[in-house]
Amino acid sequence: MTSARASSQSPARHASSPRPATQTPPTPLAASAVSVPAAPTPQAPRAATYLSAPHTPAFAQRDIFAPAQADAPTQPIARDPSDLLFYMALAMLPVDGTLLGVPLPYWTPLSPWFFLAYALSNWRYLRLTLRKYLPFFLFPVLLAVTSIYGWQTVAVHANAIALSFVSLLLGLACLASLDIAFARKRLPIRASLTVVVCTYWFAFAVGVAQFIALKLQSDATLHYFAAMMYRRYIRVRPQFLFAEPSYTGMHLFGVLLPLFWLTRDRRFAVLIPVFAAGAIAMGSGTRIIIDSAVALFLWLVSAVNFRNRKATWGFIAGSSAIAAGSLLSTILEPRLNALATRGLLAGDGSMSARIFHMLAPMWSWKHDLLHFLFGWGSGNISDAVRDGYAGARQWFDAHGGAANQEINGLVNPPTNTFTMSVYSSFITEFGIVMFALFAVMLLIHITTHRAWNRTTVCWLVLTAYLYIQFESYAFYALWLLIFAAASSRFAAAVSRNQLPVRHRHSRARH
Repeated sequence: MTSARASSQSPARHASSPRPATQTPPTPLAASAVSVPAAPTPQAPRAATYLSAPHTPAFAQRDIFAPAQADAPTQPIARDPSDLLFYMALAMLPVDGTLLGVPLPYWTPLSPWFFLAYALSNWRYLRLTLRKYLPFFLFPVLLAVTSIYGWQTVAVHANAIALSFVSLLLGLACLASLDIAFARKRLPIRASLTVVVCTYWFAFAVGVAQFIALKLQSDATLHYFAAMMYRRYIRVRPQFLFAEPSYTGMHLFGVLLPLFWLTRDRRFAVLIPVFAAGAIAMGSGTRIIIDSAVALFLWLVSAVNFRNRKATWGFIAGSSAIAAGSLLSTILEPRLNALATRGLLAGDGSMSARIFHMLAPMWSWKHDLLHFLFGWGSGNISDAVRDGYAGARQWFDAHGGAANQEINGLVNPPTNTFTMSVYSSFITEFGIVMFALFAVMLLIHITTHRAWNRTTVCWLVLTAYLYIQFESYAFYALWLLIFAAASSRFAAAVSRNQLPVRHRHSRARH
């Protein structure tokens, strides 16, 4: 009887006692200033997801790129007067081909010098940045030690050595400035992005003005822009404010697209396609067509949710459209058509020169194993070009290459000669061992900060592709990737729900 009575009363007791509330995991903060909508209730029908949420996390820590920080109305734009140097660096990002800049390997930028001044003026924070990215800041010291072998066995060219190491220093200054501005001083993200968006819209407007001047044959306008630029392409096609029209893709897909991946700011989603389409329509070059196709494909790979069948078919359709557009561009664009029909070595004089600039030092790699391993030494690219010129020229001519004055001049190259590719330049100066070491350092850096995901892979592949035809160590794309990887450790894991709910906030504090 007692047990029966207890059993009969237990349902009532259980019904009257309050049920424990289930804990719901906190929604991770997005990196952009746009608020994330609340999750649907369990009773609501689940909508199909076409974009890949697990593989497109914001590349930022919540305490660095938080929406509250980006939108705080009372947050000062500058913490102290030195922050104006950082905003000046952002404002000068697309201005890399004017006479105002200091000549570096094939460009004359202004922003790296502002980044350097900003990092030095904030030396109190600099030691924290050095500790965070210590392997990268010690790497130039190792390069200098490695170069001793090349300096002793080949030559010493002081000016070329200075340009090489100054470029490395300026690249590290860009990395340090990003860390100081956003991780240390907590400058407002949205204000910084606004500066970048406005300055690139201004650069695009300059290109439109140049295009109109070309169509109208306005000599006064063309002369004004020609007098401004260090290398003058304005008489042929719009140059914007870049050192070369072909550098358009470096800026759009090496700076702006990574910033979109990093912040999810919708303004970049408008700026990038408009700038790319406008550059193609105005005939600014062939490389922007190729770069746009590669970048668009990698963006699709990073954004599409392949677990959704419709999204997968959409990816196939989009990839087919990219292939069809590339084929159509090859047929209609004269320079691309010449490259497709006559080959890379003879189809276009500019492409022929670019290939030979890379081929000459690479040819010397074949016949000098020790220097291939440990480099010709910083500043000695011209010696490697001279050593490999005869063999490279023989191969070039045998395969139908179209020589020109630029190629003929490399038989006795100047000490500040260039290779048009960061890979051929770096391996020639410092050797394949140092190149492999840096690649391993970069992969370890991404791994230790738990930043691997599909978007990271696409970003890494895109950056590696862009540097095939760009040689400056100081350009921002690589250093932005390094900074972003170190800023994504916690947000990437939270966005995938890989951390237990009860440990998320405790691990975030650590």
